[in-house]
Amino acid sequence: MSGMTNPAAPVPVPPKQPAPPSRNPLHRILVYGGLIAFGAAILFGVRWLNRKPDPAKAPPVVAAKTEKVVRGPIEFRVRVSGSTSARDFATIVAPIMRGRGSERSMDIVKLAPAGTMVRKGEVVAVLDPTRMKDRIDDEMDELREEQTKLNKRKVEQELDMENMLQNLRVAKSEYEKAMLDLKAQEVRTVVDQELLKLAAEEAEASYKELLRDVEQKKIAQKAELRIQEISYQLQKLDVERYNRDLERLTLTTPIDGLVVMMSQNRPGGDQMTYGEGDQVQPGQPFMKIVNPASMQVEGTINQAESSAFRIGQMATIGLDAFPGATYQGKVYAIGALAVAGGRNQQFYIRSVPVRVQVQNPDKRMIPDLSASADVLLARADNVIVAPAAALRQENGKNVVYVKSASGFERREVKVGLHNGTQAEIVEGLKEGDEVRVN
Repeated sequence: MSGMTNPAAPVPVPPKQPAPPSRNPLHRILVYGGLIAFGAAILFGVRWLNRKPDPAKAPPVVAAKTEKVVRGPIEFRVRVSGSTSARDFATIVAPIMRGRGSERSMDIVKLAPAGTMVRKGEVVAVLDPTRMKDRIDDEMDELREEQTKLNKRKVEQELDMENMLQNLRVAKSEYEKAMLDLKAQEVRTVVDQELLKLAAEEAEASYKELLRDVEQKKIAQKAELRIQEISYQLQKLDVERYNRDLERLTLTTPIDGLVVMMSQNRPGGDQMTYGEGDQVQPGQPFMKIVNPASMQVEGTINQAESSAFRIGQMATIGLDAFPGATYQGKVYAIGALAVAGGRNQQFYIRSVPVRVQVQNPDKRMIPDLSASADVLLARADNVIVAPAAALRQENGKNVVYVKSASGFERREVKVGLHNGTQAEIVEGLKEGDEVRVN
């Protein structure tokens, strides 16, 4: 019985065998290819992490820039920009006509060429005298007419006076006759005596009345004659004024100098200098005679800088038209009041006018050229001078970095005169020190 199998016992299951590898060649290629690509990626990453930098492609190392501290002069200048003008000049102005009814405009018929030198008393402009000569001819005719009226009135007055004097003589003779008849009244009747008295009184009254009339007539004639003489004198003065106006149409220069034409505004906004054929109004300037030996630069400075300017300070002057030309100058005028810079600027911005005299002008120095004057406000000689770029502000102190064997040494300094590009070092540096400027 022991050797018999128990039908209720579990039947053992044999272990599952792994599936045999695929025999497909495409599958093998994909598997091996993936393993090769993975290995190549790992190898490339390791080499990239262990690469050495290429010296040719490495960023350049910026070296510290230094400059040496030197001993010498340092100047502080302020630039005054403006334009050139003449200190000694004369303005040629169209004359104001004094005659009655003169024209308001005059034509220029002759002008001295601009840029020429003229001598004192030389004719520089002539205005058209044709209309003035015609007016003088008319005024002369009126003057002759007034003279004729005056002479005629004198003759008429003499005739009237002679008639009155003749009447006066007749009245006087009648009065004398009446007085003689009155003396013989004793031999006359009473009625005749009364008639003689009345006749004598009437003759006396008539004589005295004519005598008063003669005196009044003399006064009236004198007044009439004076009125006519005044009218004649007024006409004569008009002729004299027109003759003086005619002379003033020829304009001469009061000084020796250079002819400079002024500009005028034309329709359309163009500006043109005056020339022959143009019209000018009485009192209108159209030319300047300038002395080229007395030139100046007129400009303005900020009101904050005006306290440092003084009369007599030296300056170096340059012209924009001639970049290589330099001139010596001197401040000779500083405005007492600040003025507005222009209508486009704010009202609180003010500038002070300054004039710098040119001490060595030449023929190139003419008016109205844009110019600049570098005014010397301060100067120090034989001092330690360092570049302003070397100065740094640290904790409210001026410091520089001085080159040493171990690198750069921080050093505090005391600064004197400073002009924006250089600075005077009062304490902290010595001549020959190298300071960092970047």
